[in-house]
Amino acid sequence: MESEIGIGKRHPSVPDAELLRRIAHDMRSLYAEVIKQPLPRNIEIALSRIEREQSRAVCQEQRLEA
Repeated sequence: MESEIGIGKRHPSVPDAELLRRIAHDMRSLYAEVIKQPLPRNIEIALSRIEREQSRAVCQEQRLEA
């Protein structure tokens, strides 16, 4: 299947796989710096809380199985 870009405009056909490869490359370029940034403190705290609760749940399940 070939892709057309834009509404009402015809562009040379670009295979879907190539179009997706280009989009992925552009997104990696855009977000490369964002990914390197540290998490905001409130998100870090929330993730720690989730991890702690999940660990407790696993421990409780293991006790019940034993």
